[in-house]
Amino acid sequence: MVKIIPVTTKAQKKQFVEFQYDHYRDCPQFVPPFKADIYTTMDPKKHPYYDHSIADFYLAEKDGKIVGRIAALENKPFNVYHKTKDAEFYFYETINDVEVSTALLDTVTAWAKARGLNRLVGPKGFSALDGYGILVEGYEHRQMMNMMNYHYPYYKDLVEGYGFTK
Repeated sequence: MVKIIPVTTKAQKKQFVEFQYDHYRDCPQFVPPFKADIYTTMDPKKHPYYDHSIADFYLAEKDGKIVGRIAALENKPFNVYHKTKDAEFYFYETINDVEVSTALLDTVTAWAKARGLNRLVGPKGFSALDGYGILVEGYEHRQMMNMMNYHYPYYKDLVEGYGFTK
């Protein structure tokens, strides 16, 4: 069974950040982001996104081990300008497990619905400089910069299996 844990403590923030590094430890194509950048992005006192919008962070635990993470975002100026009610998910990382992926995406879906938002888009980050989307080809190539996402090939199947489309 998957347990979803809201990230509220310093120790949980560290688990959230470190999961990606552990997950891709043996993947030579992955270019890790700067840890300080992730911590800053998660801090409402340091990141300008929180001046106008909200985000929450979640970990997935299974069998006593952290197995995934995700962030739920509402970019309020974007929704006003585009006359939409979108929520975004970002920092989506998971082991190759449908149950874990579904629990993470269900959490963001429920988060969005609780705020009256009616569409989920992602992965889409906090700014235009964050990596968008899921890698669907070119897994053998190294990222050209850290603003580009890298994912294992199974990510495509997990998000499409949940109902997402290009």
